[in-house]
Amino acid sequence: MVASKAQQASTAERRGKAIRMKIEGATYTEIAAALGYSGRNAACADIRRALEKHVIEEGLAIEAWRELELARIDSLQQAIWPEAMEGNPRAIEAALKILDRRAKLLGLDSAIKLEVLTIDALDAQIQRLEAELGAGALGIPATPREAGQAPPAEGPAG
Repeated sequence: MVASKAQQASTAERRGKAIRMKIEGATYTEIAAALGYSGRNAACADIRRALEKHVIEEGLAIEAWRELELARIDSLQQAIWPEAMEGNPRAIEAALKILDRRAKLLGLDSAIKLEVLTIDALDAQIQRLEAELGAGALGIPATPREAGQAPPAEGPAG
């Protein structure tokens, strides 16, 4: 069921107050009591929904703005392109600046980070994580050797 305009406005106002209270350091329990939520979990969930909605709306607005900027860049490129292709140095310089701006807007100039992991590096990472989790402290052996077992033999059992 769709909420009425009055209910939507009331919910938006309460969420705004809840977010302000959270920013100011209030606990979810305090927010729930002050704003009439059924409990701390309801206040927490409502604030999370509000923030998620804001992030989605913000992302859509940014994407729309990016599309507008790309359309402007396309128009500028189209206007300057014939002169640049004829060799006009000023037009070539302008076209290069337009292309550079498009690359920046689309993130084409961003550095690409590649990480290559070896089996040894993965094993070391697994051991580090197991140590952090305290698997040994819980009585769970991290590896067969720690449990006093031999590693599995390779090939068919004999």
